[in-house]
Amino acid sequence: MAADKQGTEEQILQWYSNLYSRRVDLVGDFAGSERFLVHGESLLLQCFGDPHIDFDPGYQLLHASYAVEKFLQGLVSRGCNFHIAFFDEHQDLCVPQDASPAISEKYLLARAAIIRHLKVNLPDAVPEIEINTFSSVSSDGFTEYLRATDIYFVLCHDGASFTDIRKKLVLQKDLDTPQGENKDVQERQQEYKTSFRTFIYSMMQRGYSAALVNGLEWADTKVVTTVLEHARSMTLDVSSAVRYYYSLFPYKSCI
Repeated sequence: MAADKQGTEEQILQWYSNLYSRRVDLVGDFAGSERFLVHGESLLLQCFGDPHIDFDPGYQLLHASYAVEKFLQGLVSRGCNFHIAFFDEHQDLCVPQDASPAISEKYLLARAAIIRHLKVNLPDAVPEIEINTFSSVSSDGFTEYLRATDIYFVLCHDGASFTDIRKKLVLQKDLDTPQGENKDVQERQQEYKTSFRTFIYSMMQRGYSAALVNGLEWADTKVVTTVLEHARSMTLDVSSAVRYYYSLFPYKSCI
């Protein structure tokens, strides 16, 4: 099993490195008014990475909620047509990669609170946006959702390391931080890369392209980001890899 997992991991990462990508305006150059799907945990990871949000030792839940609302408002104000989907099996992927395990529960609680907040308040503000929660990407509920809903692409994270994490690692080494700490963060980054890119692979197997939420820029009326085109000849069986990598982040419901 370990050998199969490692082999699949290497193939996924190699496949991803060879994907064709381009920087485009999602509205003007790529999607227009077509509906797309925002991967909820990717959205939260991007917003929770705001350096002004303090979860250690503080707990700025309102600030975190505002960061999510501000991002969504950026999409809405530029005419984007989208739904949002959260996945219970992915919930730990919303925790920033450099967060201490001791405070990870704060992020999970924030995730649960923000999902409830969006489900209660967003329909009144923007009725066109659906907020859905599924147990997993392979669940019957998500499969039925995709069958019944016309989705053009998925907006998600690819697990790439944040620049400030790289800087932090350099500073940690300068301050003689124990090597085990650096190793833990590096391993977590690798797990995130593999998990998010396995998700991208599984969505492309279903025929969807992907756009990256990390690296997204607002430019006047434009939403500029990297788009990964759907690849052909995708024959890897990622089911075992999905089960393995999401088992690294055991699901503990906070809802």
